[in-house]
Amino acid sequence: MGTTVTHLVLLGDSTIDNKFYVGKGNLPIIDQLKIKAQERGWNATSVAVDGHSISHISSQLTRIPQDATHLFISIGGNDALCYMQRLKESVANVGEGLLLLSDFKREFEKDYSAMLKIVSARKIPATVCTMYNPNFENPEQQRMCETGLCALNDVIITESTKIGIPVIDLKTIFNDPNDYANHIEPDVQGGSKIVENILHVMDHHRFNIPICSIYAK
Repeated sequence: MGTTVTHLVLLGDSTIDNKFYVGKGNLPIIDQLKIKAQERGWNATSVAVDGHSISHISSQLTRIPQDATHLFISIGGNDALCYMQRLKESVANVGEGLLLLSDFKREFEKDYSAMLKIVSARKIPATVCTMYNPNFENPEQQRMCETGLCALNDVIITESTKIGIPVIDLKTIFNDPNDYANHIEPDVQGGSKIVENILHVMDHHRFNIPICSIYAK
């Protein structure tokens, strides 16, 4: 029997499918990963689609190569954007505001948990990512979004812990304005950080043990 060749497959939204944002002549995430993977004798493929949300992961899974050995998923940003559009709704008091945030979190939890069950059914080692904070110029808008994302990222970490899969903490990794191509999309530098952390997980995580470890290099 021949040796299985490692084949990394990326799923998700524009956090992964950032080719439209990096500028002509610059490498999107999948091309950066392919170069690094080839140096190791591995393969890399992306089925991520800009604009997709959590509900689209099931259809992306139908497009992964048959020889996929590891899945890396970054999804939820577009779902979060839908919630964030409601941040300026009026409430009578702080408590009502927290209840509204709780409603967002519960809906996100339902969708994310269902997605992870579908992913787990494929029996392919998977890694997910938290959502990085945006890079808005308006400080109030930035603070509102950061607070809301904390609640949603808590869901990602909790649900990943339940099933024992690793998490790449993009929220920590994206810490420089140069990581961004605009307010919400990763540029070449941000993409390079994502690739670096994918390889770090491959080098250090014990995929044969159902345990959630959080990585941020």
